[in-house]
Formats: sequence, C-alpha cells, structure tokens
Amino acid sequence: MDIDFNDYKLRCELRGHDDDVRGICVCSDENIATSSRDRTIRVWSLDPSDKRKYTSSKILLGHTSFVGPLAWIQPTDDYPEGRLISGSMDTFVFVWNLINGENIQTLKGHQMQVTGVTLDNEDIVSSSVDQTLKRWRNGQLVESWEAHQSPIQAVIKLPSGELVSGSSDASLKLWKGKTSLRTLSGHTDTVRGLAVMPDLGFLSASHDG
Repeated sequence: MDIDFNDYKLRCELRGHDDDVRGICVCSDENIATSSRDRTIRVWSLDPSDKRKYTSSKILLGHTSFVGPLAWIQPTDDYPEGRLISGSMDTFVFVWNLINGENIQTLKGHQMQVTGVTLDNEDIVSSSVDQTLKRWRNGQLVESWEAHQSPIQAVIKLPSGELVSGSSDASLKLWKGKTSLRTLSGHTDTVRGLAVMPDLGFLSASHDG
C-alpha cells in the first residue's frame, strides 16, 4: 500500500489537559478519549458545527495519580455509548459509563502502577509494574499470574485469541489463558508498546530504538 504523506495535514488540536497526555483511545466514530498525568480522562466529541474538529464533552475524575492505558468496550443496551477502561499509577483499574461519565467499577488488586488494559471477550485483562497479569470478570478478580520477572509494560489481545505481554526484561510472551506458549526475544531493552497488525501478527516497540 503506497501512502502519500503529503496528503496528511493537521486537522485539529485537542487542548485541555494540564500535563502530558499518556493514552489515547478511539471510542466510536464520534468520540476520542485521552488520559493524562493531570489525573483526568477527557472525552472529545465531534463538533456538530464543524465536523473537522473535536470539543471536550466530558472530564472523568476519580484517579488519584496519573492515568495511562485506555480501552473502549462496545455499546450495549445498558450502555449505549459504551464503556471506557482506564489504568493508573494509583494501582486501580476503573470502568466508566460514557453516557454520564460515572465510575461504575473499581478493580483493586494490583500492587503497583497499571500499565496496560485490554479486552478478552467479556473479561478485562490488565498488566502492571508488579509483574502480574490479572483477569477481571463482572468487576471481580478471577485470575492473577506472575508473567515476567520484571515490570510488564503492555498487554494486547490478538484476533486469534492469544494475549501478548511486553516487559522491561526485553521479552514478549504469548499466552493462552495463564499458559505461556512462547517467549519472544529480539529486543535489547524495555518493550513499551504493542499493536495488532491485521492479517500479519503484531508489532512491538522498545526503548532499544
């Protein structure tokens, strides 16, 4: 696929956070959520008067330290705008109702910063500096396992069903449930980011450059 980057121009700037932005998540075709070191999450909605711009429509308050990873849960009858999952330095995972911005679930169990959140069917899976992955179902902790010997920095779900974790030990691990299928090596420093590459596999980004 050839991409002409000259076709890309700045569309708009979303200004509102008081400190650096740590996470971003697309929530439907009309909403974007961002998280920040300022301890807030902002929901940005398409401006009805100018479809090229977004305006801040909600500020989600409740975390007591900087907020990082975000993930969106698709709408249901009970939550017609969907729900948002957030993880924070405060060790909590929150689930938010995007209709009114209320925190509807507080998931407590990690001992250190939450670094990643992802959906595994109806479950939430979170990663942490405490070296564990945790699985949450209906607001309850149902599984926890030590996944690496160093802080875990990211977790994603693959379309094939497996989970992938990336760690400060420079490795990635492929999981089926709590079972480690493979350890993937190649990086020489912390694995910081993971992304699904459709029909190919996944991508990893590291401090090694």
